[in-house]
Amino acid sequence: MKKKPTKKDIELVVSNIIRNMEMLNERVNALDNVFGAYIKHKKDEKGFQKYMKKQIELANDKRDK
Repeated sequence: MKKKPTKKDIELVVSNIIRNMEMLNERVNALDNVFGAYIKHKKDEKGFQKYMKKQIELANDKRDK
C-alpha cells in the first residue's frame, strides 16, 4: 500500500520545482544575452531579423496545414 505524501513532502517537491525553474530562467536569459551579443558582434542584426521572420512564416504555414 502506497503512503500518501505529507504536506512537508509536497512543499519540498514544489520548492525544488520552483528552484529549478528559476535556474532554467537564468540560463535562458544568459543564453539570450550571449546570442544577442554574438549577433551584434557579427553586425548582422537586420539579416538575422529577416531570417527569423522567414522561419516564423514557414512554421506558421506548416501549422496551418
